[in-house]
Amino acid sequence: MTIATSRDQILKNTYDFFLDFFNDRSKKYKKKKLTDFKVNPFTIQATAKGISGTIDSDSISKAIVYPFAFGTSIATSFGTNLQKFIVTTMGNQIAQPSAITGMDIEYIDQVDGKRKYCQLKAGPTTINKDDIKTIEDHFKNLRNLARTNHLSITPNDPVVGVLYGSHRDMSTMYTTIEKDGYTVLSGEEFWQHLTGYKGLYLDLIKEAQKAAENSAMKQSIDQLLNTVKDNVKNDRNLFGF
Repeated sequence: MTIATSRDQILKNTYDFFLDFFNDRSKKYKKKKLTDFKVNPFTIQATAKGISGTIDSDSISKAIVYPFAFGTSIATSFGTNLQKFIVTTMGNQIAQPSAITGMDIEYIDQVDGKRKYCQLKAGPTTINKDDIKTIEDHFKNLRNLARTNHLSITPNDPVVGVLYGSHRDMSTMYTTIEKDGYTVLSGEEFWQHLTGYKGLYLDLIKEAQKAAENSAMKQSIDQLLNTVKDNVKNDRNLFGF
């Protein structure tokens, strides 16, 4: 089976995507100040102590900024860009945005040669119990649409594609979807079915790492820390410094 987009091109596209993604995040860091954060003055002191071993303006600023910069914020932002990530890095020859409600992309599976209709999820624990019904309802609607329009869609053609992790990491939410008769592909297996390239998964992670190393995130976070630190020093009613 011929693979349309070369491995080298996919890796280059991945590096470019993450460099832009991280630098866009960096621009948002520069615009923040203390009043943009909801700080609990009763508990921030303990977080500061845990981070630096001290409670002062420097440790408190880190306790405020680090969870924002390194926590769920950046992961959530990536999670809302999964379709864009796949389409821009793989190219239209491999994956196309789906016009079917509830589906993110469509692609020709490089293992079985069949067209797949795929919902993308970030990781093995990124859905909750309520998501099961939503996902399965979308798959049922796809099957009904196929019958109405005389499309050849088998039970194996709707797919949940999980970008990272492995089957052994998957939450019971995903295993429930599998037990209900639907396909879940995660991590290495997803990328191989999508592209045909073995070992691509780890190479993609390496490209994201290189992009992070070359991004402006460190400078932007340091700038935000300095801004918040000055704000903390000046907010005597809240922190008493």
